[in-house]
Amino acid sequence: MARFSIWRQKNKRLILIGVAIIVVFIAFSFLVYIFGWNWTGFNGVYSKITTTSTTHGVITAKEQSPTKTFWDWLQLLIIPFALAIIAVLFNRTERKNELRITSDNQQEAALQGYINEMSELLLEKNLRDSQLEDEVRKIARVRTLTVLRRLDAERKGSVLQFLQESGLIGKDKRIIKLTGADLSGANLYLADLSEANLSANLSRADLSGADLKGANLYLANLIGAILSGADLKGAILSGANLIGADLSEASLSRTMLIGAKVTSKQLDQALSLKDTIMPDGSKHP
Repeated sequence: MARFSIWRQKNKRLILIGVAIIVVFIAFSFLVYIFGWNWTGFNGVYSKITTTSTTHGVITAKEQSPTKTFWDWLQLLIIPFALAIIAVLFNRTERKNELRITSDNQQEAALQGYINEMSELLLEKNLRDSQLEDEVRKIARVRTLTVLRRLDAERKGSVLQFLQESGLIGKDKRIIKLTGADLSGANLYLADLSEANLSANLSRADLSGADLKGANLYLANLIGAILSGADLKGAILSGANLIGADLSEASLSRTMLIGAKVTSKQLDQALSLKDTIMPDGSKHP
């Protein structure tokens, strides 16, 4: 359904043209039926024309077919017109496929380039042991924020997993700050991001089933994010925006929700709220 919705939005103009053509054809057919426009040929009437003449007292009759109807001419045009439409649609589809493949290749190259550069910073520039004001940290952050803006949902998830496994976004030792990072729509399905610091834009991100135990999501933008089945035990969600987020079957025990934008209806869908600090500061039993 999601793919159909996207296709419908991209081809909205073409769909409207097709609907308009169908409506006009139906209306025309109805008028032919009502008024009996035989000249169109749509009603199937093909009367022959009979003429008589007298030559030397002998009467002769001659039958001739009527001139071509509108339908006859239309049939001559239908096949070329249909072929032209098919050619246009085929070329358009091919163009879209070429653009998609080009974009995919560019994103894959950007991801591989980023991982290579970060690996160099880790192995040769001691990024993991760098201090707060070290230049290497600034370089790593800039490269991370830049590449995230260029990647799709799947590859954004790959970047986060790389940062987590490299020990660069840990809760206690955060080497790269993701504040302001564009992680919207990121696919983190079943990802292990426990103890990660993810104070970033995660709107519409797929975090279903993800391990986010103890994760720092302070002030994170989680509008419309999918957190169904996610493990958020002990996570910090203070000030986070959870409007429209799916929290069904999510484990929120001991989670910090002070100041978070979330409704009671959303929280009622959670698997557990044991010892959770609620948005108003109260502790859930």
